[in-house]
Amino acid sequence: MLGLKRTVFCATLLLAVVLCGCASHPAPAVTIQWVVGQASPGFDPQGPPDPVRWSIDRLLSRGLVAEDSTGRIVPAAAESIHISPNGLVYSFALRHDLTFTDGHACEAADFRRALESGLSRLDHGTYAWLLGALTGMERLRAGRPLPALGIATPDPHLLVLRLSRPDPRFLDKLAFPGTTTPWRPAGAGWGQGIGNYRVVEETIGQMTLARRPPTAGSPDTIRVRFYPTAGRVRAALRAEAADLVWPLPGDLLDESLPPGYRSTARRARPARHLVLLQQADLPPLTQSAARHAFAHGVNVGDLLAGLTPFAASPTDWLPTAGPYDVPAHDPEEVRSWLERGHLGRSLHVVMTYSLDGPAARIARGMQSEWARDGLDVELRALRQPQVEAEWLRRGGSHLRLVESQALLETPEAALAAWVQPLRGPAVGGARTGWTTREFDRWIAGGQPMTGDDVAAAAHRIADERIVLPLAEIPWVWITREGVQVRFHPRYGPEIASLAPAPAAIR
Repeated sequence: MLGLKRTVFCATLLLAVVLCGCASHPAPAVTIQWVVGQASPGFDPQGPPDPVRWSIDRLLSRGLVAEDSTGRIVPAAAESIHISPNGLVYSFALRHDLTFTDGHACEAADFRRALESGLSRLDHGTYAWLLGALTGMERLRAGRPLPALGIATPDPHLLVLRLSRPDPRFLDKLAFPGTTTPWRPAGAGWGQGIGNYRVVEETIGQMTLARRPPTAGSPDTIRVRFYPTAGRVRAALRAEAADLVWPLPGDLLDESLPPGYRSTARRARPARHLVLLQQADLPPLTQSAARHAFAHGVNVGDLLAGLTPFAASPTDWLPTAGPYDVPAHDPEEVRSWLERGHLGRSLHVVMTYSLDGPAARIARGMQSEWARDGLDVELRALRQPQVEAEWLRRGGSHLRLVESQALLETPEAALAAWVQPLRGPAVGGARTGWTTREFDRWIAGGQPMTGDDVAAAAHRIADERIVLPLAEIPWVWITREGVQVRFHPRYGPEIASLAPAPAAIR
């Protein structure tokens, strides 16, 4: 009997030790090191399109709806969505548990402010184009008070949007980053949102995000470091101080990666392109002859070779239009166009490009090719956020070598980014200075383009030589071996999905 009691006591003691051990050793916290190969874009919720800003914003807040990795539009801050039979009234019932990171409740009025603040921008008209079907938008004028719009908040948990015409893509447009994303400003730093993460530390060149509330499959802490040069990124890789590098400095992959790291490239949707924009409202490029001269002064095949592994031949530059008619490199054509335009034997222009991307790999090569044909191009290399402002301002550089991705995967959205509105700023991240009324019924009127319409528009754009798609560029990133990350065709790597193998958890 005594032996049985001793056995029971020992088993009970062993069970208590095991339970105490489990209680005192919770699952280890997961910290992810994300190295960004460019300068910080800064907090600007309705700023010009910037993939890094979007990625951080999507961690810290969310809009009414979101686009998942398959392209479906799903509710986010909205609990349910009701669309009237005629497609003119959208009613969004909000979730009742929405709170900002400072504890304040997030209500319908906050989403209304988000919608309206994007319409007041003077630097770009992206959100004015996206919300063009809203009642009252025809009276919107940049720089003036907003007119009465079809935005109503009958109660704190209901937002109602009324349209002047049906828009089959309206939910897609509401899912675009920043369109309906609510924020409470936080001084000079990143704002406070309603997302699954909050900023716990922010200094120059770095920030730390902590998860709130706990979310299965997401890291507890994300440490973001902004290293705008390949040398600093390589140092971080050699020190094993990075789980993910994205986006990459343009010359990072010119050298082999340290052991334990691998690169991945995936095609974007909508397709991303490296595009040469010739400012149609800035002399001498106001003359078609000057634009044709510059178009024939570069060898696009050589450019693609210089961009490897970042690029391929330009496809889907205007969705459903087919391959772009790339102008051939021809010194005789350059001289012929200069003569036809009475432009003399040489031209001098300025070209702006970003030091933070693939454009830096080919800008000097383009300059050398143009110089051989008497085209003098002064290069102006900028980093974020200076290059972002330069691409949108009137005047300044004649040529702009930009990374471009259509707002939607439609030809109408691509045209909206390339044709300057008659009133107001450019749509998207760069202006062309090209103003014409011939595309109005598709860009502003909401009419869908037929196949013949797309073919005619593609021919017109190629003939003007204002927009020259040079290459299609994929999303490219680097991960530590064992680190898994999901991919979103529009946004690139999904930062919240990063999951390291046990050996990489620190």
